[in-house]
Amino acid sequence: MKMKTKIKSKMSRTFSGNFTGAYKKFTMSHMREHTSLPEAFLSKPLNLCKVALVSTAGVHLETDEPFDVDNPAGDHTFRIIPSDISEQELTVTHIYIDTKFAKSDPTIVFPLPQLKQAAADGKIGSPSSINIGLNGGILDTALAEKESIPKVVELFLNEGIDAALLVPG
Repeated sequence: MKMKTKIKSKMSRTFSGNFTGAYKKFTMSHMREHTSLPEAFLSKPLNLCKVALVSTAGVHLETDEPFDVDNPAGDHTFRIIPSDISEQELTVTHIYIDTKFAKSDPTIVFPLPQLKQAAADGKIGSPSSINIGLNGGILDTALAEKESIPKVVELFLNEGIDAALLVPG
């Protein structure tokens, strides 16, 4: 992470902590409204579903290329995270959140052990073999909508994933 990005990150976290009312003015007016999207319903009970995790906290494997937090528009790419990894193999790269706690306990932003426990308890059918890490600090969502999201949807369809649990960062 470049020094300029480190300063920007620290300033944004300090600002958000001290001027919480400023975020009430935040607008999503740049977003395109999707009125033609169908509602999504489970085709079977949750206790029979294969469930994946999708985290926007910048979670990725330590061996993966970190998210590009120096890109002013944000990094729209995603990282595939297999279910058979250990917590020690995960790390977090994000500009707009303090990653200190997530790096020491990745389950805060990527609750894979809890998903596996839900399967063991019969609450879900099974955890997916693949999960997705995204960087939520994307200011220009056009590339995410055009490139990344369709690829993730295709991956999920090919893997037979029935539901995804979104874990915001």
